[in-house]
Amino acid sequence: MEDDERLNLNLNEIWRACRKIQATIFRYGFDICADFEEHDPNCTGLISDSLFTSILGKYKNVVGLSEFELREVTDYFRLRDGRVAYKQFCKVVCQEPAYVNKKDLATGLEWNDPMQINVIPRPEDRRRLCLILIKIAQYSNLPLFPYFQDYEIVSQNVGVVTVAHFSRVLHFLKIPLSDDDFLLLLKRYLKDSYTVNYVAFVKHIQNVMDYMKQNNLLDNAMQIIKDFPGRLVDLELSELPAINGTKMALRIFPDLCNHPKENKDVCDIIFCIQSYVHKRRVRVKEFLECFDNLHTGTITKNQFERGLDNIGVRKYLSQRDMRLLITRYLDPIDSNRIIWRSFEDEIDRVFTLKNLEKMPLVEVHSPPDYIQNMPRDGTLDWDRAEESVRNYCEEALLRIQTRIRNRRLHLHPFFRNYDKLNRGHVGCNQANQVFLTNGILLSNNELNALLERYGNELGFNYTKFLEHADPAEYAVPKLKPHPEALKTKCPAISKDAGDHFNEEYIIKLLSNIKRQAITRSINIIDFLQDYDRHREGDILEIDFRRGLSNALINLTSDEWNAIGNIFRSPKRGCCVLYRDFCCALDEIFIEIETSMGDKQITAVPLIHLANLDCLECFLNFEERTLCSQALMKLARKPDEISNLRQVFQDFDREQCGTVTRNQLVRALTIREMHNMISSRELDAVYKCFGLQRGLRLEFKYREFLSMLDILFQTGQVKRNY
Repeated sequence: MEDDERLNLNLNEIWRACRKIQATIFRYGFDICADFEEHDPNCTGLISDSLFTSILGKYKNVVGLSEFELREVTDYFRLRDGRVAYKQFCKVVCQEPAYVNKKDLATGLEWNDPMQINVIPRPEDRRRLCLILIKIAQYSNLPLFPYFQDYEIVSQNVGVVTVAHFSRVLHFLKIPLSDDDFLLLLKRYLKDSYTVNYVAFVKHIQNVMDYMKQNNLLDNAMQIIKDFPGRLVDLELSELPAINGTKMALRIFPDLCNHPKENKDVCDIIFCIQSYVHKRRVRVKEFLECFDNLHTGTITKNQFERGLDNIGVRKYLSQRDMRLLITRYLDPIDSNRIIWRSFEDEIDRVFTLKNLEKMPLVEVHSPPDYIQNMPRDGTLDWDRAEESVRNYCEEALLRIQTRIRNRRLHLHPFFRNYDKLNRGHVGCNQANQVFLTNGILLSNNELNALLERYGNELGFNYTKFLEHADPAEYAVPKLKPHPEALKTKCPAISKDAGDHFNEEYIIKLLSNIKRQAITRSINIIDFLQDYDRHREGDILEIDFRRGLSNALINLTSDEWNAIGNIFRSPKRGCCVLYRDFCCALDEIFIEIETSMGDKQITAVPLIHLANLDCLECFLNFEERTLCSQALMKLARKPDEISNLRQVFQDFDREQCGTVTRNQLVRALTIREMHNMISSRELDAVYKCFGLQRGLRLEFKYREFLSMLDILFQTGQVKRNY
């Protein structure tokens, strides 16, 4: 028995060596048989042992034969008289089918089987591989061969591509695969340890498609029929791994929301879609309206699924979730179509309500509380956590609180050192590093319990952790008013009982509206007169409130009622005299004066233009005299003669109309005007046209040039000096 095993081992080594020689002959076109025949003139088919070894040794480095393999091949073909039967050796390595004339073969890989696949020993892996191939066959609506053959034209490989290109093609065709599924595919179709046999892969995908079509297992949407007795397990396929070092967003938590899949109802699915749409500011209408060319408000199921895919939310929904959505928005008249208008209205509630213009008193919160308080992906539902995990977490918190209280620790700065973007989250390893730095020693169970309670997709939520472990004011800074500031609030505006308001209340209420209007420079009548179509001077109270809301006038409900009652129209109880209201507010901008005994009305403006002069630009009598003399001297060369404006514009790169003192001197020097005035006169001119910009005084050259032009045109030029 041992001799048989030893014989098989030697035969395998000899066959491997012959295959090496065979591949080298095909690749490089060596004629080893001709070398042997030169030393056998009688054509006996036999040569000496030394000649066979020396001839075959010439190709040892090219073939890659070792001394042991060369010796084994020689011993195998040696006869009893010591000679070697080279004819038998040539039949093995040279007389193979002639592949050289085939154009699709370029390297030594053609000696291998084009349908070579690796063996998957475990039956559960083989079952899972079949499910993956069926899923890929459903996703691949386009032929796969051209995408692989484009790469083969460049690389001159026969039937194989690199692992990176194989992954890139699957990602381009939007075939989702998780890391484990992709590794299982590589385990099946990997060849030569760095390439993938795409020929076998595509052939198997095509066989799966042909089998399903022949047995009528697919519907028109390329989905497995519902009454198929061997219903496949629904695989959740995530995205592909990174390609050539490119960073792709690998989801740690593939579920879109923090709900178990078996307990998620259609409301949870809608909430998750609303959260996704609100975070990314997506308009659902733009992705679904393009399929509704006739504007019927309905689209097909396939178009609805394509629209969700374009939005980016389809990959987070399972087949069960899609069935729930389709059932909810199914058209009662045509069971093959979806009412996408209802879906759009329900999703857009996260931003606003439909027909809001008909409900002026409704307050809209965007986003709603159930979206704003929705936990992040990966957050554990602590109410449903295991009792052992809860106990470990409570013990860890108690130990941390004791350590903080006894040692007066301040953990917030340690977490902030790792949180450069101020997101409120750090990595799990960084949180453990903070604990070790401060001498907080936790067991593995306690640390895992803390990470499960305060961990999510962003990492460890240290802000929430410090609220529980270190409830001091410095631990988690909050934007809340100081308690003493709450006590010193503005006194409430008092009013009499009933609908009768005293004069003080009316004055304070109008002052509040005046303050908001003057702060925003709003002309309120522009927002109200559009509702008065017949120019009667009164509008409906609902339109009055809507117009003031559009003007960004914020009032409480009591103040709204007070304004409506004060300016109530005597003719119509539901209308407000908005012109009287605007006349009362016009005192913000003008003051109306009436003469005694006359009906003349004079409007005195209360708001004037801003004064841009500064204290540093004030000139006394001596400085005004020097400045006047200097301007009359410089007016001999105005801009149309000296072209001084072009020099100033070269210095003014920001086109703000000012230059520095140094640039002013340089401009006058370039145009040879610096000798026309003295240094004191230059200081006076610079101070006269100065403008405080930041922390320094700059020169307004546009006004300076305009003044020179005026002096030149009016003849106020000092000719003799």
